[in-house]
Amino acid sequence: LAPLGDAVGLMPPPPVHVEPLMPAGPRQRRGGAMAFLLDIAPIFGWLRDYPVRSALAHDISGGVTLGCILIGQSLAHAKLCGVELIIGPYSCMLGPVLYAVFGTCIHSSIGTGALICLLVGEVLVEHGDSVEERSRIAPFLTILVGVILTLMGVCRLSGLVRFLSRPALSGFITASALLAMLSQVSPMLGLPDSAGSIQKVLLHQPERLLAVKWPTLLLSAVATGYLLSAKRLKQHPRLKPLGDFKELVLLGLGAAFCAAWDPPGLSQAECVEHPLCVKVVGRIEPGLPHAHWPRVGAGDWGLIHSMLPGACLVALVAFLTSFAGAKKFGLEDGYQIKPFNELIAIGMCNVGGALLGAVPTSIGNTRMGIARQCGVQSQLGANVFVSIFIALAVQFFTPCLFYIPMCALNAIILIGSSHMLEFAHAGYLLEFARHKEFGRDGRMDVLVWIVGFVSTLFLGAFKGIISAVVLSLLIIVLQVVNPHIALLGRQQEPPQSGVPHQPPRFRHRWVNMRGQRASGGLVATAVEEEPGVLVFRFEGPLFYANVDQLQEWLEAEELRRIEESPVDYEFKAIIFSAIAVPFLDTTAIGALQTMIRSYADRNVLFLIANTFANTRRIVAETLGADQRRALREDLRPRLASCTTVDDFVELVHANRALSKERPRPLIRTTSSLLSLASLASLNATPPKGTLADRQWPLQRRPFSLACDRTPDAEMGRFTASTPALLSLARPITPRDRAAAGRARPFDR
Repeated sequence: LAPLGDAVGLMPPPPVHVEPLMPAGPRQRRGGAMAFLLDIAPIFGWLRDYPVRSALAHDISGGVTLGCILIGQSLAHAKLCGVELIIGPYSCMLGPVLYAVFGTCIHSSIGTGALICLLVGEVLVEHGDSVEERSRIAPFLTILVGVILTLMGVCRLSGLVRFLSRPALSGFITASALLAMLSQVSPMLGLPDSAGSIQKVLLHQPERLLAVKWPTLLLSAVATGYLLSAKRLKQHPRLKPLGDFKELVLLGLGAAFCAAWDPPGLSQAECVEHPLCVKVVGRIEPGLPHAHWPRVGAGDWGLIHSMLPGACLVALVAFLTSFAGAKKFGLEDGYQIKPFNELIAIGMCNVGGALLGAVPTSIGNTRMGIARQCGVQSQLGANVFVSIFIALAVQFFTPCLFYIPMCALNAIILIGSSHMLEFAHAGYLLEFARHKEFGRDGRMDVLVWIVGFVSTLFLGAFKGIISAVVLSLLIIVLQVVNPHIALLGRQQEPPQSGVPHQPPRFRHRWVNMRGQRASGGLVATAVEEEPGVLVFRFEGPLFYANVDQLQEWLEAEELRRIEESPVDYEFKAIIFSAIAVPFLDTTAIGALQTMIRSYADRNVLFLIANTFANTRRIVAETLGADQRRALREDLRPRLASCTTVDDFVELVHANRALSKERPRPLIRTTSSLLSLASLASLNATPPKGTLADRQWPLQRRPFSLACDRTPDAEMGRFTASTPALLSLARPITPRDRAAAGRARPFDR
């Protein structure tokens, strides 16, 4: 054992940095069947270059270390799944060997995992009432998970896991871990299995707490305290093995205690009823399992069909957690991780593991870190030697499992599940949501986390994660359909040192006027709108679902400027900064063409700046002619050289200097119809005659009715005369008369 050898000085410590056996770059590719074989099974590429003298010793010591850790963990994980305990070590025999053939991560350690076993336990409990029944149907679920992952790899569907957003997965994992922790409390108190969970006991049967077994409770408390202090033990060189092999040490000491404490001569059923007896694992059939495919009975096809949704969830979570850890280690150590190979490898691990009656397995992130610390240099040490060690332990040391206390396994599950709680991530999301600039996105992430947590807590794992994923997808759709539109203004920049004659156009930048904050400890300078020019940035793809929102926003923003500005205000141009627009569809292109032409008819320019890549080509080919046609003839050649907002602002001012016709403002004409409904809803009784110059209490209605009172005996309604629809609610000003005089006949 590498940590044990370090502690007693029998083995040299592993090197701090090991060169990965797999090359960072791809080998020189061969054609035909050999290239296909190397792509599917990378072991045939790196095994022939395996440095036996320099790597074998570290791989063997690392494999033994991981094997000792995995035996204790797999027993606890099998209990979490609700199957026979020996199935845990069975699950870690064939799967690691298959991963070494197909996988690409050097330090990946295949075996049972707490999160996957949480999900597996929920699926099996729904379809099996007893431990024997759940142990029988577990291989069916393992085969389904393996087939789903293998098909995802063949079809290159690794991107499906991206629909599991980080907040959704965090809320789901936290609720699942909390449920797992609560499910271990009753056995740790010594209550019988018929008592149910601690929540059920406290709410419906509190008198059962009087049946607590004090020896079991004290042993559970000691086991929990030891597991919590294992991290501190690792800091002492001589006590480091007690921290590294905490699960194995706990099970060994617990077995020794129970062998000496439990009264002799009692059967396992009598021991459960005895008040001073601690429940133990009991007899386990020794020897290796017989490899065979699970036998499918007449009624099992319906069972397999009902387990399919749960298998899909287990498969997605298994690949997501496994690939995330493998990718992290691959980036740190400089070798490539291929999603295709990882899907095939994890899928084959589960398909092959079903031959031995295994539960679904995945890569253990904690064990990957241990493999690196032990100096593992290939998948022989991380998987193959681990599998051999576990097989030898099951063959020769199975009788030693008899006196292992069940409460020790419960304590291992409790502490392992506590490490999966992600309330800290929820706090990070809340802090992010309080940020003024990112408040909307942060609040949506907090909502997804809460939905994932609450729905998993009360509806179960499958319904919980589905609820969170559906909400995440809805939020994505809403964000795409209603993207953020930023109104841009000029922010003056201080002159740069060493640039005495800096051009004016580089002394300011265009920033969001509604999102400016002090940054870097310095108060930001004032932000000003460009006179007569509306500059905005559309943040997201522009397509058929959101182009109408852009048109409505432009109309509202133009009216706001006109109504808040002096009488002689001229609305000259609109500049669309497309730096955040990745693509345009045909509907958006048609709408932009219509807007460019309609604004040109009013002598208002509509220009598109900061285009890039495909968006630039589309704008140049489909909208460039309309933009040039709106300019004065002398300025049309300059359009091709304009790229930034500053370029187009200069072009707007130059075009206005050459133009003799004033721009025509937009007039709000549709609100008069809304005023009719508002007037009727207020049950107001206007005096006879015209109400053109009278102020009526119609909130946010710039136009009201100048209507003649025409009483109707039956309905009591008013009929509006034709010229009444354009009368103003406020007293008519000279600016209003000037605007009406410049309007076209239809507007008038």
